[in-house]
Amino acid sequence: MRFKKFINEAPIQAKGWDDDSIAKFEKTIGKKADSKGFFDACVLRMKGKEGFDEQKAKGFCASIKDKKYGSTHWRGKDKPKAQAKKDTKEHPFKKGE
Repeated sequence: MRFKKFINEAPIQAKGWDDDSIAKFEKTIGKKADSKGFFDACVLRMKGKEGFDEQKAKGFCASIKDKKYGSTHWRGKDKPKAQAKKDTKEHPFKKGE
């Protein structure tokens, strides 16, 4: 599945999320944001929560991964972790994004 642009994909740090809050959230999910299965587990946990339908849950979880990787270039169906790390290193967020 290719990820669409979600309306709530503004950089998560603009919402007050930092590395510590990401780490705390990872513990509630039971997986690191850059590990296999995090996205699906995150969406499952978030959809149905107040203010989160499936689309918003996907956008939120994608934003968490964006922050963890420092880029949106981790995305891609079945992209190997090594490739995601390489792509995100080559295409990091510009300062202030």
